[in-house]
Amino acid sequence: MAIKNILVAYNGTESSDAAVHMAMLMHRKYGCHVTGLLAHAGQHEKLSHHSWVPENVRQTIADRITQNERDTEAQFYALTDQQVSTEHLHWISLYGNADATVAKYARMYDLTLVGRYDAIEEQPHLELHPENIALRSGRPVLVVPRGHHPERINETAVIAWDGQRAATRAVTDAMQILESKQRVDVLSVDDGSVRQPLEGIDIATSLARHGITVERVRKDKVTGRTGKDILEYCTKVNAGLLVMGAYEHSVFRERLFGGTTNYILAHATLPVFISH
Repeated sequence: MAIKNILVAYNGTESSDAAVHMAMLMHRKYGCHVTGLLAHAGQHEKLSHHSWVPENVRQTIADRITQNERDTEAQFYALTDQQVSTEHLHWISLYGNADATVAKYARMYDLTLVGRYDAIEEQPHLELHPENIALRSGRPVLVVPRGHHPERINETAVIAWDGQRAATRAVTDAMQILESKQRVDVLSVDDGSVRQPLEGIDIATSLARHGITVERVRKDKVTGRTGKDILEYCTKVNAGLLVMGAYEHSVFRERLFGGTTNYILAHATLPVFISH
């Protein structure tokens, strides 16, 4: 997958600021187009169903929403100032459920960058949930933690590998990124879910044939949480990217029992590339 066209889900939070910063680094590296997208189901939609609300109140709320849109757009352009040519920088603002709208637009882009979930006081209609976007869109999502503002892209990546469908999809989607890395570690944590390699070829061989320098790492489950073991390894090797499949088990089961995807998205301090 050539990275020429990336989408940034932007809502003005600290996490989405970090996503914009990462988009600028990726533009510098890949020369890709960058589009900021603000999607929100504003209060005016709710008011449209309540005819008793006075017109002047409707107008006041509409004016406030419009001003918030303008402020968010201005903040996006301030973060990208003089880093991207006008031909490569784009902005879209529209009404609609935030997650569903971003997921729909994500299908038109090579990669969507989303800040890790930030609650927005009194404005839940702006909140973004990256795991929902990945599930709904069928496209890869790069989840960027709040406060993540490196000077340059870290060229060490870790793949969380269990040999199953979601992890395979993530590796395929991330191939161009992985091909550009100086070091790629393929990590398997033995929690009972890791499939045995096929006879005659394994993931390390497959990646090596793309010219990727691969270190194959197998670890026993240490902490009782696979997600925690993965993140501790990423910290140990100073990784700048984690590539993983999202929700190999059902979403309901993950959220009820606290699965690997949920744990990593809640605790990661590095960008996480997820596919489902």
